[in-house]
Amino acid sequence: MIMRTYKRHLSTTSNSQTPNSTMAKTKELSKDTRNKIVDLHQAGKTESAIGKQLGVKKSTVGAIIRKWETYKTTDNLPRSGAPRKISPRGVKMITRTVSKNPRTTRGDLVNDLQRAGTKVTKATISNTLLMGQTTSNSV
Repeated sequence: MIMRTYKRHLSTTSNSQTPNSTMAKTKELSKDTRNKIVDLHQAGKTESAIGKQLGVKKSTVGAIIRKWETYKTTDNLPRSGAPRKISPRGVKMITRTVSKNPRTTRGDLVNDLQRAGTKVTKATISNTLLMGQTTSNSV
């Protein structure tokens, strides 16, 4: 009886999306393709016709045309989100220090970065090390 309930629970949850699931990232169209879409639109072609001709979804064609009409550009616009606290050079410095001496503490790494002019917390150091799958053995 317990096993049957458990199996039923598994079957109902496996098909639904989890709250933490994210959509897959898609490739961006090349600037050349986006410019062709705008040119064909200005020539009077419909979104469907443009999509079929270039092999792009109609919704993508519409989004590019709306963006062009709003901003008069087909360039990639800046995305939302906070800028990185640690530069790629700082990340290399952290990973190099930890790989040379795995017993380096997060506090030591914070002090090193502060001397270099970057104010970060121990949590930021931990997240940076986790991102690169490098760990410091000391706390």
